[in-house]
Amino acid sequence: MLINTIILFFRDALPIFVITTILISLLHQQGIKQRWYVIAAFASVLLSLLLLTTIDDISRTLDDTGREWLYAFCYIVCYFLSLILLGQLVVVNTQTRRQRCFRNRAVAMALMAILMTLNGANFLIYLTGFWYQNNASNVLTTGVVLGVGICASIAVLLYFFMAFFQRYCRIVREILLIFFSAGLLMKASNLLIQIDVLPSDNFLWDSNHVIAENAEVGQLLTAFFGYDATPTMLQLWLYLSAIMLAFFVLFRANPTKLNQRKTVSKEAV
Repeated sequence: MLINTIILFFRDALPIFVITTILISLLHQQGIKQRWYVIAAFASVLLSLLLLTTIDDISRTLDDTGREWLYAFCYIVCYFLSLILLGQLVVVNTQTRRQRCFRNRAVAMALMAILMTLNGANFLIYLTGFWYQNNASNVLTTGVVLGVGICASIAVLLYFFMAFFQRYCRIVREILLIFFSAGLLMKASNLLIQIDVLPSDNFLWDSNHVIAENAEVGQLLTAFFGYDATPTMLQLWLYLSAIMLAFFVLFRANPTKLNQRKTVSKEAV
């Protein structure tokens, strides 16, 4: 149970730590304080409890595929929220700065609230299922402490990694957000494959013998890049298309960014 709890943290908690670190770092560049995260966390707790109490009813809808449809839809929404965030990171003037900071804060809150709700509900289901087992509470508590410690350590390392490579690659945070959001589409496609909405045959490869998808390293790669050990051609096409679309949205703002730098240089002179 200890290993299962740690793996659960890698699957459900680590993505929250990763996206939290990325978003806080991105928004901190614009002078946005972390109040938005507190609001998003509070809202996600309430929504997770609501989802926990209604998940059985949701699962029975749409021919017992309601849960998969809900999660897949939310992951797709999160991807497009990431695109919105990538498309309005650049600030032109003071008025535009205020408007975009407000929109960025709202988008980040929505993105965090959705992801924390979905992953938090999964974690609550696990806790409520095993907490009252005989001799399970001590092991579960140990697993929770270790899981939080590992995820927090990875988040801290990620924050300093982004700060260090910022001098060499100015869009390192944006690149990590792109791969993270593309990974959400991979999760959505896997759910749609489970309910036979997308074809599940013709796997391109099976890399479980190299990196098992359900192992610790596999879950780590899944959290950062959307790693899938057995992707289909359609999944690979969706993943690459999602990355290219996100980079297009990001680099489309480059002319504005160049103008902003020129303006700052003139003001400095």
